[in-house]
Amino acid sequence: MNQNIIFYYNRLSEKLWFKPLIFCILSIIGALVAELADGTFLTDIAPDIKDESLDDLLNTLSSTMLVIAIFAVGSMISAFAAASSTATPRSFKLVVADDVSQNALSIYIGAFIFSIVASVAFKNGYYGKAGHFVLFLLTLAVFFIVIFTFIRWVERISKLGRLGNTIQKIEDVTTKTF
Repeated sequence: MNQNIIFYYNRLSEKLWFKPLIFCILSIIGALVAELADGTFLTDIAPDIKDESLDDLLNTLSSTMLVIAIFAVGSMISAFAAASSTATPRSFKLVVADDVSQNALSIYIGAFIFSIVASVAFKNGYYGKAGHFVLFLLTLAVFFIVIFTFIRWVERISKLGRLGNTIQKIEDVTTKTF
């Protein structure tokens, strides 16, 4: 029973839509959970965050994440096309199931959803003083995650679809299987 669940989870996690869905759900929860800080001790100690600065950060995040997500999909399609011409059909599945590329795309889409949900909630007065502060911290954390992911993803996408990288993936899977 346990092995069946693990097997189906592994098959599900290989789907391109699965990780973006998880990150979207987490981003919506994160944007809405910031409001919970308003009823805590943070209300007294949180610094005032100017509405304009938070609004500018959220707008920047929302406008850039959609563009980066589209760029990521285009780059992945290009890398997959290169891999399909240099790899065998079995090894092509390994290239398509690249975790770094799927995680990057998921984070970009999740950051976009976070910024939209947080911006709508922010502009409608959902957050108090502590909520503004927590939302500001969450937004900065999302920025750092996106930057780190982008750097890691660019390094990986430059290798994706190359014959040497595909052979290395086959060797890794073979070693893990044995």
